[in-house]
Amino acid sequence: MAYQPVLVTIDASEAINTRPAGGRPWYLPMRVEFASGLRFELRPGRNQVFVPPGRYRVQLWSQFTLGKVGKATLDIDTTRGPVWFHYATPHSIYSAGAAGFHPQDRPGSTVLLMVSAGAVLITVLAVVMAVVLTQ
Repeated sequence: MAYQPVLVTIDASEAINTRPAGGRPWYLPMRVEFASGLRFELRPGRNQVFVPPGRYRVQLWSQFTLGKVGKATLDIDTTRGPVWFHYATPHSIYSAGAAGFHPQDRPGSTVLLMVSAGAVLITVLAVVMAVVLTQ
């Protein structure tokens, strides 16, 4: 029995940007997996893929050198027709992603703010220590 493929539309946020110091931005590739062997690469914006009818626990992530980051999971049912959902990558590799049937905010802005503030604080402390120690 042949099946009729079902359209799944995925709106993906912009990719995680890992910019080396002074280097060009490097965006992590986004991926989605519906089942073993049913995996697709996503681009920022609207992505359309065809999958067999069925129920899936969709796994979404960005691929980093050391593994999967920005992971999110969503259960979908394609037995009744096309499905449309959203995936938002986090602002940094230290947070989970978000997936849902409505537009999602990109998580991880607090972590990104804390890392940035920590970097500034360390720099200020180093300057203060240098001034104090040189007197």
